[in-house]
Amino acid sequence: MAQSKLSVFVRSYWDYYLELENEFLTTQKYVAFDVYNKNAYSLEFLKLMQAVCSEVDVVSKEIASALDSTFKIDSSTNIQKWGYILQNKLPKILSAEVIFNHSIRVKPWDNWAYAQYRNKKNALRYKLVPGTKTPAWWVAYNSVKHQRTQITENGYTNYAKANLINLIHCFAALYILESEYLATLNGEQEPVDGVSQSRLFQYYYAQFDDLIY
Repeated sequence: MAQSKLSVFVRSYWDYYLELENEFLTTQKYVAFDVYNKNAYSLEFLKLMQAVCSEVDVVSKEIASALDSTFKIDSSTNIQKWGYILQNKLPKILSAEVIFNHSIRVKPWDNWAYAQYRNKKNALRYKLVPGTKTPAWWVAYNSVKHQRTQITENGYTNYAKANLINLIHCFAALYILESEYLATLNGEQEPVDGVSQSRLFQYYYAQFDDLIY
């Protein structure tokens, strides 16, 4: 009997997200999940940032492929290419706002958009829409991944960007991405029956009191 797309996605991706979340939860024994610790960085945060953002890339390609038959994965497939598909096929991620650990509001995909254009050789390319920007947590991830020892303007190396607040945003981005796609697979019904829920995030709604960013 063929398995549904929803059950395959849960087994292949959502269950792994929950495992990463469980690893994150164990770190609060050493660094409290508090805004006052937002700049605290560690080897464990570095490891999790690498894993979570790598999964953002993997899951984004999977979703883009599922939602747009013209999307093809090759060596040049990057955040611009899959980002353009996601913003058009899964637009709710752009405005989604979540609460981390009942105390910190984050909107990781905010103010992010790409436009298509043709270069001088008529090849299809992508660029940020004026007034938008690449998510700060993604920039931090790439700094940690590719230029870890580079000194920044504050005198620290990029290693310090593997900190609590950036990691929270990385997790929030992956949580929203997978949650929105699961809702699409489930006919926009939330939560998905029989699927374990996040222990760290919930969607923010206007009736909540204002919380610390």
